[in-house]
Amino acid sequence: MNAILNYLWEGSICLLLLYAFYRIFLAKLTFFSWNRAYLLLALAIVLIIPQLSFKMDASPDPNPVTGSLQYFLPESEIHISPEGASTTVPLWFQITTWVYLSGLLVSVLRFFMGLNHIIGQIRSSAKHTYEGNTLLIHPDFKPSSFFHYIFLPEYLPGNNDQRLIIVHEQIHSKFFHTIDCLIFQVFRCIFWFHPIIKLMENSLYEVHEYQVDYEITKSHSKADYSHLLIHLIWTGGGRLVNNFNQFQIKNRLKMMAKTKSTMKEKFTFLLTLPLMGLLIVLFSCDPQEEASPAPPPPPVEVFDVVEIMPRPSGGLEAWNQYLANSLEYPSEAKAKGITGTVYVTFIVDTEGSIQDVQVFQGVGSGLDEEAIKTVKNAPKWEPGTQRGQKVNVKMRLPIRFGLKNGSSDQDNLSVGDFIGKEEDQRKGELKVDASYAKGLWSGTVQDPKGHTLPGATIVIAGTSTGTVSDINGRFIINAGKSENLYAHFGGYKSVKLIDK
Repeated sequence: MNAILNYLWEGSICLLLLYAFYRIFLAKLTFFSWNRAYLLLALAIVLIIPQLSFKMDASPDPNPVTGSLQYFLPESEIHISPEGASTTVPLWFQITTWVYLSGLLVSVLRFFMGLNHIIGQIRSSAKHTYEGNTLLIHPDFKPSSFFHYIFLPEYLPGNNDQRLIIVHEQIHSKFFHTIDCLIFQVFRCIFWFHPIIKLMENSLYEVHEYQVDYEITKSHSKADYSHLLIHLIWTGGGRLVNNFNQFQIKNRLKMMAKTKSTMKEKFTFLLTLPLMGLLIVLFSCDPQEEASPAPPPPPVEVFDVVEIMPRPSGGLEAWNQYLANSLEYPSEAKAKGITGTVYVTFIVDTEGSIQDVQVFQGVGSGLDEEAIKTVKNAPKWEPGTQRGQKVNVKMRLPIRFGLKNGSSDQDNLSVGDFIGKEEDQRKGELKVDASYAKGLWSGTVQDPKGHTLPGATIVIAGTSTGTVSDINGRFIINAGKSENLYAHFGGYKSVKLIDK
């Protein structure tokens, strides 16, 4: 019920502003059809605008990337026992609700009683057909109309004044003024409490009379018609019918004598547009609370070196065999005689799957793409561990593509691996700064000029266990101090690790 009272409150303010605009800017204009349309439109606006709701949210999208991961807390539920539930309604609210509902009920009853009274009058009166209208004759009737029915106290076919009265009511019927009356009475039932409702009702019926007066004076003398109005002053009949004299004759006579408004004055109706915009902003645009940005997803920690590095299923020998069987020398590179080493990085996650395969130093001509494709399709590895927990580890892999002279196309593929090839040592001997502590070998691999070498392999002799140096040439491997470890990199002479 609170929402209904709020709706009525907002509608009441809309009604006040719309009617004030009419009285200030439009009431004195002679554009009667336009004024009638404005008043009816005002009723619709009062009913509709408070029901509209537009969210005004100027805050930036806290998560602009569609499909990005988000972390949500579990939905909380609060259960309240019936004994602890309290729904106390303020006394003033209860009184206001009952007063409004009582007034609404009385207004609706009056509306239907008025309709029933008119239907009873139609049934009990004598009827005559006149130029498409039905004349209802009864001594208690006063000149008025309801749709195509025209109420008259008596029927005088040769009387000029009555003929003018009938023409007047026929014009009411022609313009469907009865529909306006019914619409307004339904509206009045809803806003029965509003003090402006009576004034707006009078303005609507006044415009009806102005329309009819204007039409009649096109073909009849204004003097004769004014004389008839003065002699037929009457205020009865109810609000569901168009009475002949519902308003002050003085205003109607003034309007008939008024100079017709100019076309420039019609632009005054354009002022209704900013008024509509104001009402929408005031009553239909709800400020939306700025949403707190979603917390960023927790960062996934990726290690470069861990206590136990990931290793391929089946060891390095099986890995090298997989590369040799899976890699295909691209035809473009083969035709151009392009060789070289593609350095690939990838992450071995906690499940052993290979993720995020990238080239950090490539050759081109299809060699980079072939290396990425082969590594992505590789079987799972055994994940690395740090302090007994499986972790994500970033690996670096050099894959060397070479063509051997004088051999068939099938033999022209030479794939570099972790171990490297001893036949190509023209670049000199590797430098390794290694040390041993608490079961771990660690250090840095460099070329003869002192530049760090990422992707160098460190292998325990006689086993398939090893690791690869990171982007800074660093490595760490779990091995005994007495075991022989060798560092390898394509084009350089391998060296044995020696504790400093």
